[in-house]
Amino acid sequence: MVQTCSGVCERMKTQGLSNKLRYASGQKWCSLCALFLVTERTVCQCCKTRLRSKPRSKRFELSRM
Repeated sequence: MVQTCSGVCERMKTQGLSNKLRYASGQKWCSLCALFLVTERTVCQCCKTRLRSKPRSKRFELSRM
């Protein structure tokens, strides 16, 4: 079965922030829906794709202490 976006994620869409602050503030990225979401879950409720909680690029990652 093919994963598709059903549009449910539009209700959970977040406001714009700089890329450095998105992951630090708890937002997660759905690669299929192409949206940042605010959720405690590890999968997107819309398309059941696994959410990314850390940036792929090291330059957007804040130092963790």
